[in-house]
Amino acid sequence: MLSVRTPLLAWTTADITELLIQSYYSVVKREMIDMVPKAITLTLVNHAKENLQRELLENLYKPDVLEELLKESPDIVARRRECVKMVGALNSAEAIVAAV
Repeated sequence: MLSVRTPLLAWTTADITELLIQSYYSVVKREMIDMVPKAITLTLVNHAKENLQRELLENLYKPDVLEELLKESPDIVARRRECVKMVGALNSAEAIVAAV
């Protein structure tokens, strides 16, 4: 077999083809070595994601938890009432300005 150091004129078509095939297989081998851990990680992440999502949905849709999650805090209720009063006052002011 010829090496890279052999002068180009001494190379035959078979030698060039053999070198190209060896280079191709080394690239493919390197790609496969890189892809295997990635594929394993992807499988593990997808499995964990599916299990976590299922578990979260099961806990979320329990009736007692759902009521607690939908409960509005007293501060938010007070702020919403203030906003409704403010909208009413602004509508009244708009009506007064439009009448003038």
